[in-house]
Amino acid sequence: MKIDNSFKAIFAPMMIVSGLVACDKPGPAETAGKKIDQVTENVTTAVSNSADKADKALIEQDKATGQALSDTQITAKIKGDLLNEPGLQSIKVSVDTVNGVVTLTGSADTQANINKIVKLSETTEGVKSVTNKLLVVK
Repeated sequence: MKIDNSFKAIFAPMMIVSGLVACDKPGPAETAGKKIDQVTENVTTAVSNSADKADKALIEQDKATGQALSDTQITAKIKGDLLNEPGLQSIKVSVDTVNGVVTLTGSADTQANINKIVKLSETTEGVKSVTNKLLVVK
């Protein structure tokens, strides 16, 4: 998917650069850690914003043509929403959509987070049903 590849293409180099920037200046480990955290937060926000803009453009395009969201667009919307949902950004979830039926696989740290992911998926435009195969792993 384009969003997945864009995320990887942006996020991985930014993490490397942030690590190098933080390690470039001498100082306590705490200062370096704070810098890495800040850069990571900035990168996550930028990626989330980009995914959200792409998602909105796809939805507007479909609304203009009067078509329902395609499976690829549903998957992209759910993944973008997961990136924007507080507490769910770091959870590894695979989203697969076939004829409007979404299958979620992966794991989360709590049942509450799994419930959030399922609810978010169920309320996404174009989703007919959600098959939850997520596991709680602590």
